[in-house]
Amino acid sequence: MKKIVLLLTLSFITVFGAMAQQKGDVYVGGDFGLGINHTSVSVKDYGVMSNVTDVDFEIQPKVGIFIIDRLMLGLQVGYAFNGASDMHTIALGPSLSYYVPLVQRLYYTPALDLSFCYVASGNSGLPGFGLGLTLFGLEYRPTDKIGVSGSLLSLDYSVFAKDGVRLNSVDFCLTINPTVGVKFYF
Repeated sequence: MKKIVLLLTLSFITVFGAMAQQKGDVYVGGDFGLGINHTSVSVKDYGVMSNVTDVDFEIQPKVGIFIIDRLMLGLQVGYAFNGASDMHTIALGPSLSYYVPLVQRLYYTPALDLSFCYVASGNSGLPGFGLGLTLFGLEYRPTDKIGVSGSLLSLDYSVFAKDGVRLNSVDFCLTINPTVGVKFYF
């Protein structure tokens, strides 16, 4: 029985892993995101205290190279805008992703991101650092040269500090990330 399972596993990897990214493959692409969130806070017997509708916009150009088969090292530059707080964020940093073939042309892509950030709101700004872990990311390759990606489960941490002011943020997302990524492979 163990030999049959091993044989089926090797056959699966051979058949469906044929398009796996090879050492030296390069891509150029990016992510685009647009989100709308609405929050309403009310207190019993006092009615609605506040309503906030928040619009988030994000664009993130990326480049990357596969340093070994299925292991991608990338560089990303990002800009994000949060409408409710009028906050602008710029980020730059490396990322590391591993591509595991699931079925033909579909890959599981967990990723680790590190970024150096600057967040500004009004007349003030804070430099900072961010760390992100995508636990469940997918990429579909409809052709050998194009990939479409998205993520479902992520954990992000960021810290901003300047002149005694410190801002920490931890986000754990269990919903579909509203960003869509496109990659062009060379």
